[in-house]
Amino acid sequence: MIGLKKKELFFSCISFMNSIITTAPTVGMLFSLFVFVPLAETKGRKYTVVYFRFIITLASSFCHLLSALTQSSEIFILGQVLNGLQLPLRMFVTMLYITECAPDKYRGFASTALIFSDVIGQVIMFSVGSPSVLGKPNTWFIFPLAVMISSLVNFAMAARLPDSPKWLVRQNRMEEAAKSIEFYHGENVCLNDVMTSFIKEKNLTTEDRISLKEVWENDTMREALKVLCSVSMFLIFDSGVIQGTYTVLLHKTAGFTVQETMNLNLILAVVFFPTRFIGTYIIDSLGRRAVMGIAGVIVYSKTWLMLSTQVIIYFVGPSTLTRVMYIAVECLSESTLATGVASLGILFINELFPPSARTSVAQALILVTMGVNLPLISSFPIIYAFFGPAYFMVHVFSQVFFGTYLYRHMPETSGRAVYDIIESMDEEVASRRASFIEERTPLVRKRSSTLAFKRNSILNTSRTRALTFDHNLIPSKWDY
Repeated sequence: MIGLKKKELFFSCISFMNSIITTAPTVGMLFSLFVFVPLAETKGRKYTVVYFRFIITLASSFCHLLSALTQSSEIFILGQVLNGLQLPLRMFVTMLYITECAPDKYRGFASTALIFSDVIGQVIMFSVGSPSVLGKPNTWFIFPLAVMISSLVNFAMAARLPDSPKWLVRQNRMEEAAKSIEFYHGENVCLNDVMTSFIKEKNLTTEDRISLKEVWENDTMREALKVLCSVSMFLIFDSGVIQGTYTVLLHKTAGFTVQETMNLNLILAVVFFPTRFIGTYIIDSLGRRAVMGIAGVIVYSKTWLMLSTQVIIYFVGPSTLTRVMYIAVECLSESTLATGVASLGILFINELFPPSARTSVAQALILVTMGVNLPLISSFPIIYAFFGPAYFMVHVFSQVFFGTYLYRHMPETSGRAVYDIIESMDEEVASRRASFIEERTPLVRKRSSTLAFKRNSILNTSRTRALTFDHNLIPSKWDY
């Protein structure tokens, strides 16, 4: 009896430790989201992405390496917290830095190419992370050591990069901004046109920092926020997070063993690796709406195929058919990433919102994503145990709702200057609002009262683009 209690206590301690380890990055992530991410606005993109993130990554890797050598779980948990600190910097600030530096016609390529580099890491990890290679207790210290070395190499290469020219323009550091533009856009770039575009973008609002409340109260930015959230929710409800978290469980229900699951993941990662090049091309050449349309068809097909697979498993049981169907589900998941749709979130933050609102919007989007993902992940085992395939019906209906909204309201932003995108959206929202009011204005009212209606707006757009910036800010020596 005493031995049984000790055994129960042991497993209880293990479960508690696993819970701490899995939640530690979330603690660091939340802290970083409100403390470190705003540094990108005050200190600059380069300071946050290159210097600050380098220090955090180095400290996190050192803790993981030290925990491997000393077998200390406390140091490992500290390393997980530190690793969580750099996640928002990687998810938002790094992507923002890159998209702000890229020319307008290459913004999609720049953001998609960065995501493409993550796939390279996944292929390497699937290859060497197996227990038969380096995924053993006495060899896993190699991974944090490799991260430390790669961080040093990355820092040595990135330290010479100029800061974001858009951020430099916001700080009125025009000479540095000009040099940054020449570095990222090429020496043959027309500085006058690019500087004019960036100054117009800066002057879209008079405020230096706009809160989420102010974003929501503004008609134009509220519309942009709805589009951004619809893209995120459509992709969240494709069951991809569930597949990634419970990949072994779902594969086993379809009839795979654990080793077959690992082998299948590796094969699919290698086979679909070349397709990632497609997304870097089509997101700019075909446009954002076309990419969302293609990805939407693939994602919705995958959702129905997943539901059908689970229905067969629930009523008939695993078989060769369910194994084939689940492989098809995984193939559709990989095909979705090939479209480049995963970069639309950060692209729309950069393209649909003025610079002063981007940090607030990004913080809100990350929090909403976490707030939706965590309940989905935590509730899945319970709901799946009781209702089986019915769980996936939620994804079927939610994607119809968000997909329909995007089809009606998602703008095309490919290759356009940010100030032009936002001003066009501002005019369209104003036009829709005026039409809505006129339709509901009784005939006995004077037309003048309708035309005198003033729309709530904090955008500093005068409807005349020539007035949205000061030409004196552009020295004549740049006019070529």
